[in-house]
Amino acid sequence: MTAAEYEYERWLASLTMSDIRRLFQQHEANELLCKVLPRNANSKNQVYVASDLGELGKIPSGPIVPATSTSNKPGGKLTPIFKAPVAISWILPNGVLAPANHAKLIAYPQYPEVRFSGFLQGCQKAPSFLFDINKRGHTPDRLFFLGPRPDGMVLALAVPPESPAAREFRETSADFDSYGVFTVIPLRPGQAGNGLALLLRELCRIHRLEWTPSLRLDKSGILVPCNATNCGGYTLEAQLGIKSNGISEPDFHGWEIKARNVSNIERPGTSRVTLFTPEPDGGFYATQGPDEFVRKWGYPDRLGRLDRRNFGGIYRCGGDFNTLTHTKMVLDGFDHETGTFVAEGAIRLIDRRGIEAASWSFVKLMEHWKRKHAHVAYIPCKGRKQPDRAYQYAKTALLGVGAEFRHFLKAIAEGHVFYDPGIKLENSSSAKPKHKLRSQIRVSSSCISLLYKSTQIVEVCSGGQAVFL
Repeated sequence: MTAAEYEYERWLASLTMSDIRRLFQQHEANELLCKVLPRNANSKNQVYVASDLGELGKIPSGPIVPATSTSNKPGGKLTPIFKAPVAISWILPNGVLAPANHAKLIAYPQYPEVRFSGFLQGCQKAPSFLFDINKRGHTPDRLFFLGPRPDGMVLALAVPPESPAAREFRETSADFDSYGVFTVIPLRPGQAGNGLALLLRELCRIHRLEWTPSLRLDKSGILVPCNATNCGGYTLEAQLGIKSNGISEPDFHGWEIKARNVSNIERPGTSRVTLFTPEPDGGFYATQGPDEFVRKWGYPDRLGRLDRRNFGGIYRCGGDFNTLTHTKMVLDGFDHETGTFVAEGAIRLIDRRGIEAASWSFVKLMEHWKRKHAHVAYIPCKGRKQPDRAYQYAKTALLGVGAEFRHFLKAIAEGHVFYDPGIKLENSSSAKPKHKLRSQIRVSSSCISLLYKSTQIVEVCSGGQAVFL
């Protein structure tokens, strides 16, 4: 170990948790994630962070890129992998940030697992000695801290197990939320250490409001009336302080919030839930545009509204061609038996001639799945229109944790998750038509548990902690 490395390690070994919080606050981190490193987490083996990219929504990453890797099995067969760059910067003793420009998440669907790689490569100021297999790379109980920032950068710091911070973490970590293999540590006094407990308290408060006026919180943070069909979700988000900004990130302390409309909140029953609304990135829709897509495969409005064409219906894998659009959905590139999938796979909408009307590549779907679905709370809600538009929310919530992408594809293959578009083109024959685009991927509430590693129905006012099965 060089003299510079010795001084660097001595500084890291002196840090307390208060010091680490202060450093991440100074560099504008949103929150602090901590992973305890085992003996095999080093520069040779990379660092295991999840079984699926869908469990890492808190870690910002760039576009997912498909690649291949040579299998360790006899024969050296090439297997598909997926890489997503991460903008990592190490916090140095002098407060300067040192970027590691080759950091990335690598997903191996065949295992399945995701490993963090390249966070030392090309960064001479990184604490490589804590990961080098010839130095301290085999030392257990090192702590690896990551701090996502609003601009997409992720701050990094690592400390040895003998540091005051490591000792304090071992004594207090049970008090905080877990996020897969990470522990979520509050950065500021009074900040929620347990996002789930805070969410349940807020949902209890909202349940006790009974009828809540239909509102949404606009981009400026101002409450405004809401008169759309999806106002049940907007009203719940407004009560939780979530702006209707359309950002594809978790809503409330790491939890994605989804309201589902029911006729009776005491006995919610089943209903359709929109998982997300991704625009097609392939096929005729992507190359020629949505207007031409609707003109070609849409149909005249069935309520007689003049010069309007629609594209609707329910599309499931294994289903027949829709009688109005003459298209059907197929899943290409997924092995139902093994749960593995290929890099060039896609959900495709094809017509009777085999023309691809629209498609959603696995890569783009994975990017959206990663950002939003690691922790999700589904809350039944009931709406009314008279004497004023308002909503009430159930005393129960369905919580899902661990949304692996292969579970999503399996649910697609079995027809539990389906395409339910609501696309319209008004003044369709004119040179300047007006379109409304809504490519909904939906699921029946009775099948939500198929998408997650674990689910649990909890009473939000019970005061108890959810236990995932």
